[in-house]
Amino acid sequence: MTQTPFDHFRKELNGRPGQPIVLGVCVALAKRLNLEPWVTRTAAIILALMFSFLTLVAYVVLGYLMEETNRRTSGFFSGLWMTVKEKCCSGRRTGRHEGRGQYY
Repeated sequence: MTQTPFDHFRKELNGRPGQPIVLGVCVALAKRLNLEPWVTRTAAIILALMFSFLTLVAYVVLGYLMEETNRRTSGFFSGLWMTVKEKCCSGRRTGRHEGRGQYY
């Protein structure tokens, strides 16, 4: 049987079983609505193209509110915060470089 471009698109957006692409919001929403994950992911992509900021906010809020994705979302953002904090504050810990008066 020949695979159509639509079949390939659907397969790619469905992802691997149990493996979320980002936070798992689209998969959790698809399960709650009895849809295939590619449907909710396609809707999220279209919404993101039209309303980028609002879609991102809705995605993160749903990530925190939905029981299935809460732990993953919290872990993602706490890890992200720790990385940003390390990168931003690493220059302050080392102090001034001798003779140049600059922070490194």
